[in-house]
Amino acid sequence: MSTFSHLSQFMFRAMFPAIAALLYFAVCLVAAVSLSAGAFAARADTASFESAAEMTLVPEAPLDSCSELTALVVDTPSVPASFTARLQPFPGQGRMFGVIPNHRAAQYQENYQPLTSREKFEIARKDSFDWPNFPLLAGYALQAQVASGGFKNNGGVVGFTQFYGRAFGDQIIGAYVTEAILPSLLHEDPRFFRLGTGSFLHRAGHAASSIVVTQTESGHLRFNFSEVVGNMGVVALTTAYYPASQSAPEAAERWGMALGNDLISNLLTEFWPDVRRRMVPRALSVISRQWVTRHGHAQ
Repeated sequence: MSTFSHLSQFMFRAMFPAIAALLYFAVCLVAAVSLSAGAFAARADTASFESAAEMTLVPEAPLDSCSELTALVVDTPSVPASFTARLQPFPGQGRMFGVIPNHRAAQYQENYQPLTSREKFEIARKDSFDWPNFPLLAGYALQAQVASGGFKNNGGVVGFTQFYGRAFGDQIIGAYVTEAILPSLLHEDPRFFRLGTGSFLHRAGHAASSIVVTQTESGHLRFNFSEVVGNMGVVALTTAYYPASQSAPEAAERWGMALGNDLISNLLTEFWPDVRRRMVPRALSVISRQWVTRHGHAQ
């Protein structure tokens, strides 16, 4: 195994649990504040929209002709920007970066609409069998094979198929347990709702707290059993084909990595559209300046 592989494996195994522990400690501090602030902001936006709608004036007198109907102009109240922003599709919904399946991402809903069990299973199916998964899982399997002792030392192509099968099994079992089976049985919503507005700390706290707090089908908030306990069950099930990872510390590490991966996914879902919105115009501006410079020199 190369020095880089040794170093990357050590950093991933040694640093990730520490980072995850710090992030979950931060969750405990900001969860209550972020959730209460989010509820207050939602009520304020909805109240302002409803109060503005109530102020729309329509004359009670009947209209005598079509011309009067055509001439009638009724002022429509403007919808708050924070209200409309939460209703619009955003980059990364469905596939993050256009490649990574991210079908459990959704925009924040002022009027919560729960999912049916069929819709939950559809999310799990898409996250499991969406076409980008096949090359992505091949890359993960190859990286795991090389990092655990080298490509040739782990059976070459035959060994790669085993690593690939394990990676695909992890994906399918994890998606269906945490996004479909347990959410259906426990009446929990497996989606992550992106806020899209607010301060950085508030939005980061929302993304982090969504790992341990979820919304039920009745619209109430409670502990996220599907995510936290569900990933414990996933680790227990997949231990059957991980003979070298059947010890309690190895299982705890895999459980922490699963939660950490979902936490990173939430943070990317929350902030990537903002980063993309700022980066793309700047990149186009740089490209255009370079083109103008070269074109001017050519003339």
